Amino acid sequence: MKLNSKKEQAFYVLMETQAQAAVEAASEFLKFADDFSKMKACLIRLEEVEHEADRQCHILINKINTQFITPLDKEDMHALADRLDDITDTIEKAASRIEVYRITEPRPELKELVGGLVAITTEARALISLLHAGLNSDKLAPIIENIHNSESVMDKKFRKALTTLFEDESVDPRALIKWKEVYETIEKATNRTEKLASFVESLMIKYK
Repeated sequence: MKLNSKKEQAFYVLMETQAQAAVEAASEFLKFADDFSKMKACLIRLEEVEHEADRQCHILINKINTQFITPLDKEDMHALADRLDDITDTIEKAASRIEVYRITEPRPELKELVGGLVAITTEARALISLLHAGLNSDKLAPIIENIHNSESVMDKKFRKALTTLFEDESVDPRALIKWKEVYETIEKATNRTEKLASFVESLMIKYK
């Protein structure tokens, strides 16, 4: 089943906009991951990206609800929109926690984790951009596999980051708790990106 008619074009354009927002959010996070002097400006821009992503999600949801015929079943369109929105929301949450918790110095592991977040959201953007070609496109499966592999790599990096954090005796207990939550929220954003890929994979089977 394809999302490529002129009448349906707005649906996948809106989803592509949401996917792009996730990449932009992760990229803004990366800009200050090793230099917190850039944090304030990046968080302002990240919040703007997140708000615009929410607006685009609401436009898409409204279009799904009001248009009689949609490219996929309405519940599937809703699920795609929600999953895309959740990724950007979680990235913004992870980044903003650093400011909220008054963390003043970056840790070396942060840049590597956020860099992985940029990579996996970029893959998700590529996945969403192919939906207009149809769920039977042979280009979808390799990207989905890449996302699964990226999540596995990120999971190892996350565990290593936590181990390094807990082994660092110079970190006081309160700072440890703060960093642990930041890392866990980054992991959650990564997991949500993989769940998006898994959902697209399930749609490929459903609409085969």
